[in-house]
Amino acid sequence: MQRRRRRERIAGSALAVLGVVILVIAILAVRQHRDSGAVAGTLKTPTRTASPSPTGSHTGSHTGSPSPGPSSSPSSAAVAKLPLVVLNNTTTTGLAQTAAQRFEAGGWTVTKYANYQNDIISTCAYYDPGVPGAQAAAQVLQQQFPTIKRVQPQFSQLSSWNSPIVVILTADYSAS
Repeated sequence: MQRRRRRERIAGSALAVLGVVILVIAILAVRQHRDSGAVAGTLKTPTRTASPSPTGSHTGSHTGSPSPGPSSSPSSAAVAKLPLVVLNNTTTTGLAQTAAQRFEAGGWTVTKYANYQNDIISTCAYYDPGVPGAQAAAQVLQQQFPTIKRVQPQFSQLSSWNSPIVVILTADYSAS
């Protein structure tokens, strides 16, 4: 009788430990999934082109002509500056448009900017791994604009933007 109770306690303890181990693995898997940026996002507003348009309190003018100028990084001279889409994943109104203008002033072409909602951990340049040179271009963009914290392959929800590079701005982005 005592042996049976002892075996039941051991089995119960082993089951509890197994449950805790499974819980820890599940938590780590969820965190890994979020860190990869692979959580489905939703578009909050319609896509807008980067051409000048009067929105909100925007009073500045946008010429649409980037100033290509020489690059400050020797490695960027050999890499083509591919077109970008800029998405605002913050509550700051107009951040995508402001960033788009900044990237254009740095010699990049911004084809679209819009608001976006997703669980993105930090500002990131997502590149299309199917486009030759996209990863290198995203890395050059990050070197030129250090407020881009990471460079990662695009997750599936970004393919609808049809852009070799999609920059998603988060709360850690600053224009300085």
